[in-house]
Amino acid sequence: MAYQRILKPRFYMDHFNWLASRGRSRDTMLGINAESGYDPLNTGYTKYQLANMNPLDFVTFNTLAGTDDDTVSITFDFGIAAMPTNFVSIMNHTLNTAGGKIRVAYSSSAITHANRGTAVAFTEVLNGDVSGDYATPGDDYDTLLVFPTASARYWAVELLDVSDWAADVQVGEVTLGEYYTMPISPDMPTSRDTAFPGVNVREAYGGKRFGFAKWTRLTSGVYSPFRSGVDELTLGGRASFDLSYSYLADTNVFPSDLASLYGSSNFLGDVVNRASMSLIPFIWTGDSTSIIAGDYMFSRFDQNSFATSMPSANVETFSARIVQEF
Repeated sequence: MAYQRILKPRFYMDHFNWLASRGRSRDTMLGINAESGYDPLNTGYTKYQLANMNPLDFVTFNTLAGTDDDTVSITFDFGIAAMPTNFVSIMNHTLNTAGGKIRVAYSSSAITHANRGTAVAFTEVLNGDVSGDYATPGDDYDTLLVFPTASARYWAVELLDVSDWAADVQVGEVTLGEYYTMPISPDMPTSRDTAFPGVNVREAYGGKRFGFAKWTRLTSGVYSPFRSGVDELTLGGRASFDLSYSYLADTNVFPSDLASLYGSSNFLGDVVNRASMSLIPFIWTGDSTSIIAGDYMFSRFDQNSFATSMPSANVETFSARIVQEF
């Protein structure tokens, strides 16, 4: 999607935070194996920082002190026997500097040891060279990988060294979930906006104006989700997209029965419900086939409701506003 062209958008929706927002225990769902052969978190960090949808709030693991057999194993118990899952993202990581690679596996029983369960077959989207059951990031940054949909309760995201760990590995966010691809492109024209709401201009007596800025860009250092480069030279402001769909088949918007929300692929169940509209951020791209980092955005809906209308039989019309998260 060079030049921000909108084709078929895709939404990468997180399981952990969605289920937690529905009352499932965060402590029960998320774990880190700490037996021999696994690396614990360094002092001062908690496992919850790995999955709080804030990639700036990173943790570090004591990988430098380990041996070449040591593996960081982050485990998920979604509490549902068959949770369809087909992507993983690891954001704000230093796997390249630390000398690490990624493995994801699933099982019908709890995964309590490294290299257990059935490994997924990755396809690289961003920053993860795939070889066998592993993906090796070429840069310290964000990695996004997809794989054939597998339905399981128990999952493990493992970080292993390529040879010997060269440094403690940093991880900002681990997202494991299911993506939804829109069946067609949105209505044309679409609109894109880059806003600077942190800027305020005041006018003095006589008409002289002065500009003040609470912020013009992310102020967290050199990292910004899916926006690399020298800090001062990265794109400022907050991006947003306004999309609308007219005469979209109602089978793509709603399930046949609201009592069986996940019996089929639909926008209400797979996107709106999992985000709880503006509550939970997600990864979004305007082109589901893109392999360009700048085409992706860590974002959330900028609306509190999902309003639809039926202009004709068996079709629906709706709009959505998607805004960048830092």
